Amino acid sequence: MNEPRIFRIGTRGSALALWQSNTVLGRLAVPARIHEIVTSGDRFRDIPLQGGAQTGFFTKEIEERLLSGEVDLAVHSLKDLPTSQPPGLLVAACLERAPVSDLLIVHPDWLDANALFPVREGCIVGAGSLRRQALVRLYGSQARPALIRGNVPTRLRKCATAEYGAVLLARAGVERLGLDLRGLSVFEMNAEVWLPAPGQGAVAVEVRSDDAEATAAVRAIDHAATHAAVKLERDLLVRFEGGCHTAFGALAAPVEGGWRVRIGIDRGEAGWGQMTFEGPREQCAALSPRDIESFIPLRVAQPEALRRPARLTSEGTLL
Repeated sequence: MNEPRIFRIGTRGSALALWQSNTVLGRLAVPARIHEIVTSGDRFRDIPLQGGAQTGFFTKEIEERLLSGEVDLAVHSLKDLPTSQPPGLLVAACLERAPVSDLLIVHPDWLDANALFPVREGCIVGAGSLRRQALVRLYGSQARPALIRGNVPTRLRKCATAEYGAVLLARAGVERLGLDLRGLSVFEMNAEVWLPAPGQGAVAVEVRSDDAEATAAVRAIDHAATHAAVKLERDLLVRFEGGCHTAFGALAAPVEGGWRVRIGIDRGEAGWGQMTFEGPREQCAALSPRDIESFIPLRVAQPEALRRPARLTSEGTLL
């Protein structure tokens, strides 16, 4: 009698990556085990992750192990996965999406709760992407956006010790790790205004396209609504050439008769522009840089339209 196949799940070894991989492991109906892989993003912590040379910084080595057969599945934060996949690989599943919003976490010495972007003049805000930096410049002209590296707990610690006056983090990561936010002011940014990265909050499971057994096992845990939404966001990312090179945000949601997409992009001297479009999926996916003229600079008159205080438990974790 043949022994059942044990599927090897390739993942980074960070706390968040292991949370994601263990969640996938717990949902699979086949035997599986986790195989940790160290990536360039883990080894070279001081290199900025902006620019074409860093594409796939957290995923390339895992995909190489998948292609070589060392692992059978690969688990990623979808927003880390380049839109152009290596030949022979496919994203077979996305788990149900977590909240897509960013959190602004502020050290008490740098809080100005009355400001639209609630930090004091001169506050250094740790922002790990061009998108977050552009949005800080738009809504918090009194602040100084600065590159920040490190995993989610490391970035939070840099705020708690006032190395940065504030940091921006994806709510999904903070929530999944159950991090203690006591002593800090925490604001949830309105994702329809402060647009997230395409695919933010989604966990992707990648397989070899010729591995029918793995593909079937993984597709059984796919959340179809999430998969459809993030695919549309990533299609737009390709068309607008955003990501590492350009500050870009997108959020897609189904509506009656089609989809609603919100897109934001940094237009250089013209600043951040944002638009909302509704229509059939094909029309939404066909939006392109030529539509940039219809983008309008976005301003928010009331702080409540941009952000709200996050609700915390007595242990300091997100509600």
